[in-house]
Amino acid sequence: MDEREILVLYGPRRVGKTTLLQKLFQQLAQEAPAAAYSLDDPTAQGIFDEPSTARLQRVFAELGFDPGRRAYLFLDEVQGFPKVDVLLKLTFDHFPHVKVVATSSSSLLLLQGLTDSLAGRKYFIELLPLSLGEYAGIEIDSFFAFPERITQAATLNETLRSFTIYGSYPEVMNLSSASDRASKLRDILESTLYKDIFLLENLKAPQVLVKLVALLAHQIGSLVNLNELATQLGVSRNTVDQYIAVLEKYFLVFRLPPLGRNLRSEINSKQKVYFWDLGLRNAVINRFFPFEARDDRRALFENLIVAAILKRNLYAQRPFNPYFWRTYQGYEIDLVLENRHQPEILAVQITTTGKASFSQAFDRYQPAQRLVVDLQNAYRFCW
Repeated sequence: MDEREILVLYGPRRVGKTTLLQKLFQQLAQEAPAAAYSLDDPTAQGIFDEPSTARLQRVFAELGFDPGRRAYLFLDEVQGFPKVDVLLKLTFDHFPHVKVVATSSSSLLLLQGLTDSLAGRKYFIELLPLSLGEYAGIEIDSFFAFPERITQAATLNETLRSFTIYGSYPEVMNLSSASDRASKLRDILESTLYKDIFLLENLKAPQVLVKLVALLAHQIGSLVNLNELATQLGVSRNTVDQYIAVLEKYFLVFRLPPLGRNLRSEINSKQKVYFWDLGLRNAVINRFFPFEARDDRRALFENLIVAAILKRNLYAQRPFNPYFWRTYQGYEIDLVLENRHQPEILAVQITTTGKASFSQAFDRYQPAQRLVVDLQNAYRFCW
């Protein structure tokens, strides 16, 4: 907040961006001039429409923004405002005393135009559904130290089992009954799929997207074959690839690519697809019964751990490139983290039985750490 750059907080709808923005506004408005607007409000659109230096000078003067004193402008839901790039660029270039904090319900892929026009002027921060540490109120100094909390382990792992069924959207976690949680998840899913994607994306076959989401929901943890999906859906492989990219834009799923060094024994043409939030995944297939009774508990647990580690990777400024590794002989590493800054590889095996092994075939990569995640230590990997 002390830096000059425009701060853009982005992530899926209903994850808490507006709530966080409002809390920041309430806190900082007591210390300095501040104003808050939602750019999906016609009144705010009228104020900032046709932005120019002269117009902004008048607006900021009316708001009491003194050029000699720090001021804060909070802008919610900027992704739908046609000239937001001009507005932000003019504010940064000509009003250095005004710190802008904005939110967007679009991914960086949708914000590409904003990224290009604000080169060197902005700082992006992702906000995804709650992590275990956020929910439990436990601050972690190092995301990849995997610290223990011996006295809290049982409670934290029980919370994680709830995450595998109902996910960790703030609205959902504030509800106590199972039926209310399931209903809220369906509402979030529909607003994501129908309100955003169908309104903002020019899809030729929207019903194909709905069917694709259902197919992907049944394949978490498995190798995804785009050709097979295309055959099942009656569309081209390219269409399937494009539709998965759309789902990634709106934070419903993410892809995990294979680690391959052009060795004939390694699978490098397929990928895995996981859900950022398992509550939404379960809403897709309408299955909310307990973790212990599920036949897909292994897939749920794998998705939970992979998503949690990749979430912390985002929050730590992406120090690792994530992959999975598998050979045609069936040897596999569930998650491989390759350090971007030094020659270091972490190999992660995920198990619900407590039994895990690391293939000698992977030794060629000389992993610095071999980590086994099970039902007892899972909390350490989900902070």
